[in-house]
Amino acid sequence: MSKLAILAPLAALALAACAHAPEPVFVPSNERDWSRGLDDAKVSQIAPVGPIESDQRAYDMIRRREQQHALGSKATALELDEIINSSSQVLASALALPLFKAGVYLGLPRLIEKGCTAARRVTHSALRASGTTDNVLQGCDALTAGRPGRDVCSEGRTKLRDAYALLVADKGPEAGRAAAEAVRELRDGCPKIKAPLRTPVDPGSRGFLIVWVLHANKAPPSTFLAGESAPATAEAVNETFLRGVQALRSLSASNP
Repeated sequence: MSKLAILAPLAALALAACAHAPEPVFVPSNERDWSRGLDDAKVSQIAPVGPIESDQRAYDMIRRREQQHALGSKATALELDEIINSSSQVLASALALPLFKAGVYLGLPRLIEKGCTAARRVTHSALRASGTTDNVLQGCDALTAGRPGRDVCSEGRTKLRDAYALLVADKGPEAGRAAAEAVRELRDGCPKIKAPLRTPVDPGSRGFLIVWVLHANKAPPSTFLAGESAPATAEAVNETFLRGVQALRSLSASNP
């Protein structure tokens, strides 16, 4: 009998044994937090639903910085980066709109971007609703993206977005001039774009430039504080956080 003839039945037996062998039981290691995923490089993109213990410390920091009138400082921006990257989705949903509004009110694109980053971390549908994060994301897009066009309305919107890009690049005077020109063109040639609704943002400030960009590019009125008073950021974060917790409890009660 040839060697091939001998090996063939053995191979068949080995395959059969493998097919009937019980599958190994996976025992997660206590040394690894598997909720963080498999790729450590992408941990910041994966937010637990929460709430988690660090959410309280994050809120305390925001309240303290607001009391110190330092919410818009560069040092606070660095702290917010760490907070947002390690937050639960409950906290991220609570941070998104208040930080965005604070950025508009203070005329600080870096604070607006923190709100955009927080909104992007929220994937849970109940928390997206409780934190109105879709409104925030619409506002983020309104500042940087839009359909090109050759009519006065489209060109004016584009010029306003370009003015915001100058503001992001810390070119305040150039941004102001570009925005003023765009607004004049819109008022003269695009009657369908009226002046923004009443807002607490100072008309002579960098924040009002942002209001015009959001308004002209059809962002939700809540993003530029239409009909509202000056923002109380920490208070708004707390209120939205509570809505998020209640939304999760309601969902859990209806799906036992």
